[in-house]
Amino acid sequence: MSDELVKALLESLSSEQKEQLINEILNSNVKADEAESGEEAKQEPKNTKVNEDFTVTRNNELGRGKTPVKARKNNWVDEGEDRDPDFDPTTFERMGKAARNRGRTKKVQVECHVCGKNFHINENLIYGEFTRCNRCTGK
Repeated sequence: MSDELVKALLESLSSEQKEQLINEILNSNVKADEAESGEEAKQEPKNTKVNEDFTVTRNNELGRGKTPVKARKNNWVDEGEDRDPDFDPTTFERMGKAARNRGRTKKVQVECHVCGKNFHINENLIYGEFTRCNRCTGK
Protein backbone atom coordinates (compact mmCIF):
# COMPACT_ATOMS: atom_id res chain seq x y z
CA MET A 1 0.00 0.00 0.00
CA SER A 2 1.19 3.49 -0.72
CA ASP A 3 1.92 6.02 2.03
CA GLU A 4 -1.00 8.22 0.93
CA LEU A 5 -3.48 5.38 1.42
CA VAL A 6 -2.10 4.59 4.86
CA LYS A 7 -2.32 8.23 5.93
CA ALA A 8 -5.90 8.49 4.64
CA LEU A 9 -6.82 5.30 6.49
CA LEU A 10 -5.31 6.50 9.80
CA GLU A 11 -7.05 9.90 9.52
CA SER A 12 -10.41 8.22 8.98
CA LEU A 13 -10.09 6.14 12.19
CA SER A 14 -11.39 7.38 15.53
CA SER A 15 -9.13 7.48 18.60
CA GLU A 16 -10.70 4.25 19.98
CA GLN A 17 -10.13 2.46 16.69
CA LYS A 18 -6.51 3.64 16.62
CA GLU A 19 -5.91 2.26 20.15
CA GLN A 20 -7.50 -1.04 19.19
CA LEU A 21 -5.32 -1.28 16.05
CA ILE A 22 -2.17 -0.59 18.09
CA ASN A 23 -3.11 -3.26 20.67
CA GLU A 24 -3.77 -5.86 17.96
CA ILE A 25 -0.43 -5.15 16.29
CA LEU A 26 1.41 -5.49 19.60
CA ASN A 27 -0.45 -8.71 20.50
CA SER A 28 0.29 -10.23 17.10
CA ASN A 29 4.03 -9.76 17.73
CA VAL A 30 3.71 -11.44 21.14
CA LYS A 31 1.77 -14.37 19.63
CA ALA A 32 4.42 -14.80 16.93
CA ASP A 33 7.14 -14.95 19.62
CA GLU A 34 5.12 -17.56 21.55
CA ALA A 35 4.62 -19.59 18.38
CA GLU A 36 8.37 -19.61 17.67
CA SER A 37 9.16 -20.77 21.20
CA GLY A 38 6.36 -23.37 20.89
CA GLU A 39 7.99 -24.78 17.77
CA GLU A 40 11.22 -25.26 19.69
CA ALA A 41 9.36 -27.13 22.41
CA LYS A 42 7.71 -29.37 19.81
CA GLN A 43 11.06 -30.43 18.41
CA GLU A 44 12.12 -32.17 21.63
CA PRO A 45 9.50 -34.56 23.05
CA LYS A 46 8.93 -34.69 26.79
CA ASN A 47 9.91 -38.35 27.12
CA THR A 48 13.33 -37.75 25.52
CA LYS A 49 16.45 -36.58 27.34
CA VAL A 50 19.74 -35.62 25.64
CA ASN A 51 22.78 -36.24 27.85
CA GLU A 52 26.06 -34.27 27.87
CA ASP A 53 27.74 -36.82 25.60
CA PHE A 54 24.86 -36.40 23.11
CA THR A 55 23.33 -39.79 23.83
CA VAL A 56 19.56 -39.90 23.97
CA THR A 57 17.61 -41.69 26.67
CA ARG A 58 13.89 -42.17 26.32
CA ASN A 59 11.27 -42.89 28.93
CA ASN A 60 8.84 -45.22 27.24
CA GLU A 61 5.86 -44.60 29.52
CA LEU A 62 3.23 -45.57 26.96
CA GLY A 63 4.80 -48.93 26.08
CA ARG A 64 5.27 -47.93 22.47
CA GLY A 65 8.34 -48.40 20.38
CA LYS A 66 10.31 -51.31 19.08
CA THR A 67 9.90 -54.65 20.77
CA PRO A 68 11.78 -57.79 19.75
CA VAL A 69 9.82 -60.54 18.01
CA LYS A 70 9.79 -63.81 19.88
CA ALA A 71 8.85 -67.10 18.26
CA ARG A 72 6.02 -68.98 19.91
CA LYS A 73 4.35 -72.28 19.26
CA ASN A 74 1.35 -72.16 16.96
CA ASN A 75 -1.66 -73.15 19.08
CA TRP A 76 -4.26 -72.85 16.31
CA VAL A 77 -6.37 -75.95 15.71
CA ASP A 78 -8.68 -76.44 12.73
CA GLU A 79 -12.09 -77.20 14.21
CA GLY A 80 -13.95 -76.85 10.91
CA GLU A 81 -16.31 -74.08 12.02
CA ASP A 82 -16.00 -72.22 8.70
CA ARG A 83 -16.56 -75.30 6.58
CA ASP A 84 -19.81 -76.10 4.75
CA PRO A 85 -21.86 -78.62 6.77
CA ASP A 86 -22.41 -80.74 3.63
CA PHE A 87 -18.66 -80.88 2.85
CA ASP A 88 -17.24 -84.39 2.65
CA PRO A 89 -13.46 -84.60 2.07
CA THR A 90 -13.66 -88.21 0.89
CA THR A 91 -15.62 -87.22 -2.24
CA PHE A 92 -12.50 -85.61 -3.74
CA GLU A 93 -10.60 -88.86 -3.44
CA ARG A 94 -13.32 -90.79 -5.29
CA MET A 95 -13.79 -88.33 -8.16
CA GLY A 96 -10.61 -88.98 -10.15
CA LYS A 97 -9.44 -86.95 -13.12
CA ALA A 98 -11.72 -84.74 -15.16
CA ALA A 99 -12.69 -86.04 -18.60
CA ARG A 100 -11.39 -84.31 -21.71
CA ASN A 101 -14.40 -83.54 -23.84
CA ARG A 102 -12.71 -81.38 -26.45
CA GLY A 103 -12.31 -82.89 -29.91
CA ARG A 104 -9.24 -82.90 -32.12
CA THR A 105 -8.27 -79.75 -33.96
CA LYS A 106 -9.46 -79.44 -37.54
CA LYS A 107 -6.63 -78.64 -39.91
CA VAL A 108 -7.04 -77.48 -43.47
CA GLN A 109 -4.57 -77.79 -46.35
CA VAL A 110 -3.57 -74.33 -47.62
CA GLU A 111 -1.14 -73.07 -50.28
CA CYS A 112 1.50 -70.54 -49.17
CA HIS A 113 1.05 -67.16 -50.88
CA VAL A 114 4.84 -66.57 -51.17
CA CYS A 115 6.51 -69.89 -52.02
CA GLY A 116 3.49 -71.91 -53.24
CA LYS A 117 4.13 -74.82 -50.83
CA ASN A 118 1.08 -76.73 -49.51
CA PHE A 119 0.86 -77.08 -45.70
CA HIS A 120 -1.73 -77.90 -43.00
CA ILE A 121 -2.92 -75.22 -40.55
CA ASN A 122 -5.67 -74.92 -37.94
CA GLU A 123 -8.74 -73.45 -39.58
CA ASN A 124 -9.20 -71.00 -36.68
CA LEU A 125 -5.83 -69.42 -37.53
CA ILE A 126 -6.63 -68.64 -41.15
CA TYR A 127 -7.35 -64.98 -41.76
CA GLY A 128 -7.68 -63.43 -45.18
CA GLU A 129 -6.61 -65.01 -48.45
CA PHE A 130 -2.84 -64.38 -48.32
CA THR A 131 -1.72 -67.13 -45.90
CA ARG A 132 2.01 -67.81 -45.43
CA CYS A 133 3.80 -70.94 -44.26
CA ASN A 134 6.18 -70.98 -41.27
CA ARG A 135 9.26 -70.57 -43.49
CA CYS A 136 7.88 -67.49 -45.27
CA THR A 137 6.37 -65.75 -42.24
CA GLY A 138 9.61 -63.91 -41.46
CA LYS A 139 10.18 -62.73 -45.03
